[in-house]
Amino acid sequence: MKRPNFMQGRYGFDTLFFANTALCLLIALLGYIVLWRIPHVDAHSVIALSGLYMIINISRVFSKDIGKRENENLRFTMRMNSLFRHSKPANSFDPRSAVRPVRGAHTASARCSCGAKLPTPEGSGRQIVVCPVCGSRNMVKK
Repeated sequence: MKRPNFMQGRYGFDTLFFANTALCLLIALLGYIVLWRIPHVDAHSVIALSGLYMIINISRVFSKDIGKRENENLRFTMRMNSLFRHSKPANSFDPRSAVRPVRGAHTASARCSCGAKLPTPEGSGRQIVVCPVCGSRNMVKK
């Protein structure tokens, strides 16, 4: 039987899945407790729509189009970050910011575009360094 390899090549669980699951459970609970008592509102249809949305949510887990699912999760995460976090810390990850090569990065002291001195990493080769002042990501060659 191929059970151990069933999820291989599938997307799996992510934060968007858990957020959608929590939303579906909240809507179902709301439909069962509150909407049941309101006349002219069909609580069964609200619970059925919540179940249908949960089936669509579960289909994301078994999807083989990993790039699309990662993009959906990234957009959701970025939107949640912009809603709940007003100020961005200096070393936070922002995938929209480009990694820029720093001029004069061959020397031991590299400077960012904002003028701040970048910490030089240990080791050799190209490495990404986050500016402690402006938070931009820079490519440093050592």
